Amino acid sequence: MNEGHPSGGKPSSAESFCYTKYRYIFGVLSLWNPLKLVINCLILLNFFKIIISTKGPDTEGNALLDLMLALNDSNGQTNWDPYLVSPCFSWNHVNCRDEHVESLNLNSLGFSGTLSPAITKLKFLVTLELQNNSLSGPLPDYLGNMVHLQNINLASNKFNGSIPSSWGQLSNLKNLDLSSNNLTGRIPKELFSVAMFNFTATHLACGVSLEEPCISGVSSSSFNQHVKT
Repeated sequence: MNEGHPSGGKPSSAESFCYTKYRYIFGVLSLWNPLKLVINCLILLNFFKIIISTKGPDTEGNALLDLMLALNDSNGQTNWDPYLVSPCFSWNHVNCRDEHVESLNLNSLGFSGTLSPAITKLKFLVTLELQNNSLSGPLPDYLGNMVHLQNINLASNKFNGSIPSSWGQLSNLKNLDLSSNNLTGRIPKELFSVAMFNFTATHLACGVSLEEPCISGVSSSSFNQHVKT
């Protein structure tokens, strides 16, 4: 039985034509329903996001993937998907502003590699947190060219060598923690002007018998007294 016809019989050609026109007109009118219009727009937006996501990551996304390769994420702590167009979309440990990577919070993730020059492609990076890992190698001088950096925390790793003199060019730096690393040598004098710094548990030239303290907010004399006690 044909449930679209009241008598249960086969509809005539005229009836079929009218029914088709009715469905078409009703469908068109329903599109103008505000709620349905919004829903349709959201569906289209998600559709375009899916299409765009197949293009692969952008410059910053590629930089982060290269960075992660060098850091050696052997424990798989990140969910960085190379098929997403932007790391700002859903990558963990990444914070963005105005569609640019602004901070990386990669502390205590078991990394055992090194830093990569790819990080310099993150032109708007403000905060770099890599403390409590097992990163090694010298501190890279190219970080001194990342003028937007305000916060650097590389504490409790295995970095060695000295602090590059180029780091003295980081005029926006507000927080610098390099404590508990195998660092040696002199500290660029500009870094003692940073609001908060920590060079303790290293072999850097500061603290005992020197004019500059190893940690901000503590004078050299009081630091010496603390060490003696």
